[in-house]
Formats: sequence, structure tokens, C-alpha cells
Amino acid sequence: MVYWLFKPIGIMVLHCFYKINMIGREHIPDGSFIIAANHHSNVDPIILSGMFKRPIHFLAKNELFNHPFTNWFLRRLHAIPVDRKSGIVIRPVRHSLNVIRRGEWFGIFPEGKRCKIGETVRPKKGVAFLSRKSSVPILPVAIVWGNKTLWQTPITLVIGKPIEPGHFPNTDNHALAQLVMDQIKELAEKEGQRVGSPSKNNDRAPRLNRES
Repeated sequence: MVYWLFKPIGIMVLHCFYKINMIGREHIPDGSFIIAANHHSNVDPIILSGMFKRPIHFLAKNELFNHPFTNWFLRRLHAIPVDRKSGIVIRPVRHSLNVIRRGEWFGIFPEGKRCKIGETVRPKKGVAFLSRKSSVPILPVAIVWGNKTLWQTPITLVIGKPIEPGHFPNTDNHALAQLVMDQIKELAEKEGQRVGSPSKNNDRAPRLNRES
């Protein structure tokens, strides 16, 4: 109830500040799947939730749930708390698998954190682990930021073809996670070439680093 109440409000606010376009809707599979995207901004989960029709469950750092109101609010927006400092992930992993097995949509940022421009990190293996344990495909999504105009910043979501974990039986989870990130990078690079590279002096808009 809370999710569906706030979703149109969130979409309206997003479109006030961003001009958002989606490419590759035809690649969205039926049934359950895992959305894997690059992560550069705090608004990334909001953008994905606003542009996809069904609710998306995301992992979120445990610190965001410390206050009673934010704990109540975030849980109703389908956020799943995870304690990144302790490394104890049994409960959020079980929760995530239950969500996926119910046929719902789950979103994850394989990088494990927001990455600055030029920052290169090894993707976490969680996206591969969850996909294999639940036997659902991974949907790679590149969030590509463009040059900020006077009022809005253009953002393009580029959806790639689903990646079936069963097609890589001899690939370990770290390698499969890297394959997913490589696919996201390729989608972003192709879109960047299509529209032209963002201006170097636009430091406020997070952009996908093409060398990472």
C-alpha cells in the first residue's frame, strides 16, 4: 500500500530533475529475475523502481534502518537490510531468495557500493550466487548519465539480454559476476557512443567510467 502510494510521487519528482529514457524493454523476461545494474548515485534504486512496472526489492545498508520511522518506511518500500560491516548475510540472503522464489523482482548492484568516476572495484559474487540458487536469469541494466542541461539531467536505462546462469556451469560465482558487470559496461559504452561522451566539466552528474 505504501509503495503504490509513493511510487507515482517519486516518479513525478524524478521527472522534474531528470529526463529518463529506457531502451531494451523487449528483453525483460516473464516471471522472476534479478536486475543487476551499475551504481553511481543514491537515486539509482529510485530510478529503477520508477521505470519498472512491478516492485523491486533491493538490499540496503543496515544503518538506514536504525531509526524507527525509516525502518518502517524502507521495509514497506521493499528494502532488505544487510549489515555490510559484520559480514553476516545469512538472513538477508534467505530473505532475498524467498522474494525471488515467490516470483517477485529483485534488484542488486554487483559493485556492492556507489562507485565514483574512475573507481574500479571487483563485483561481489552475490548476484551470481542468488541467480544460481534460485535458477532465475540476471537482467543486466546500464544506468547511463548524460550532460546536465539547465533543468534536467538525461538518464538512459539500457536493458540487455537476460543472462542464464545455467549456460555457465563451469564458471565460478566471481567469474559470473564479472561477466555480468562486463555486459553492463558494454551496454553503457554502446549507449555512450550513440549519444556522445558526457562533458568533462559536468562533475555533478555521475557517469559510468569506461575504463573500469
